[in-house]
Amino acid sequence: MTKLHSATTSLPLTGGLPFRRFIRILFPLAALLLLPALAAAATDDPLRRGATDQLKVEAASLLRKGDADTAYEMYKRLLRSAADDDEVCLGLARSATAAKRWNQSVLAYEMLLERHPGEAGLYGELANVYMLIGDKEAAERSLVMQRALAGKAGQDADRTLDALERRYDQFQIHGKLRAGLLYDSNVNMGPNSEDMDLGNWRVKVEDADRKGSFGAYLGADLDLGWRPLRDSGWWLVGDAKGFWRGYENSDLHDSLHSRESQWGRAALGARHVGSKTLLDLRFKAEIFDFEFLQHVAGIGPEASFLYALTPSIQLISSAGLDSRTYSESKERNGGYGWIGEYLRFFFGQDNHEFIVGGRFLGAATNRDDYSYEGWEGSARFLFKLPHGVELAPFASWTQEYYHGPATILETENRFDNRWRLGASATWRLDEAWALELAYQYTSNDSASPLYDYTQHLVTAGVSWSF
Repeated sequence: MTKLHSATTSLPLTGGLPFRRFIRILFPLAALLLLPALAAAATDDPLRRGATDQLKVEAASLLRKGDADTAYEMYKRLLRSAADDDEVCLGLARSATAAKRWNQSVLAYEMLLERHPGEAGLYGELANVYMLIGDKEAAERSLVMQRALAGKAGQDADRTLDALERRYDQFQIHGKLRAGLLYDSNVNMGPNSEDMDLGNWRVKVEDADRKGSFGAYLGADLDLGWRPLRDSGWWLVGDAKGFWRGYENSDLHDSLHSRESQWGRAALGARHVGSKTLLDLRFKAEIFDFEFLQHVAGIGPEASFLYALTPSIQLISSAGLDSRTYSESKERNGGYGWIGEYLRFFFGQDNHEFIVGGRFLGAATNRDDYSYEGWEGSARFLFKLPHGVELAPFASWTQEYYHGPATILETENRFDNRWRLGASATWRLDEAWALELAYQYTSNDSASPLYDYTQHLVTAGVSWSF
């Protein structure tokens, strides 16, 4: 071994360099040549790759849950170690949009489009971001590219741009007009007969029995919103609504003065929209009137709060308080209020809805007999079917406990159990027009025969939204 070593180390190489000098020069060169390969090997390391995949799953989960800020910071860290990962780049773009970091979102989308210039969907998402920062020209260019890649006409891009502009405008206005026909089996919500037992007395209450009728209706809704600052979550909001209903049965006019009725409402307030929350506070004024002869007016605050527990589950709280004035029944004047809690679930590929919950009811009136406490439980589905059809079955159960009897002839306090069952169907013909059909059955079982009634209500009409 010693001789072999001696012979080897004394062996000259080409150019007269000894072997040890050659090694000292070759090693750094080899290291430089091997460095990219070593870095690639480090990137392909199974442990490192597994950790990156786990972080991507966690970031995507945070984004789905609405925690955009945390997801954005996580995607930023991932980008440093996985800059060529398209999934990371797309997650960064979308989380930056949700976190209102518009410039970072634009950069991330542009990075993706450099790698995938043929992805029409990316241009559409980028157009949304450009509209959020108020760059209409850049949004238009993105939409033109999207439509060109999708093989659609430029006119479609113009319409899409107009829709985006309306969506992201700081002033929002939406409304609906509707009209149709109806049949109400019990317009006055009266019992089956004029003859009834009130306490120990058998009496006849004229015109108290139920009266059915065909009729027609008109309605209008208007919702307004103004956001003073583009990047703010606060909005000034308001609404104005009206409804008219008329019947063909002349008995309703001659004896009850309720052949037609009107309802109107106006409200003004503020709304805050966050990544997982929505708070809406308003002050409203309402009036319900029969033939402009007798009416009920109410004013007061109302509030609702929505919290997204997960992307598919929302918790909704609501409350309201009215000070009501009756033109014909001063003893009913007073305060009426409610407070409720509901859960909304989204399910299925078409995002069907199910909402269930309940609320407490109460009234404190001038005459204590008309004061009450109660509660209401309700459930409602919304199924989104093919061809623009939506079906919404619903049910509710209400109990009201009054502080006194319904009439002076009775000794038992009034107590009502009320069921409402029904469904509505909407067929959306296009973005504006829709056909509407609805049915509702009501059964009120009361301790007082005067308030025992059943009712079938059917409506069919057309609506136009803007």
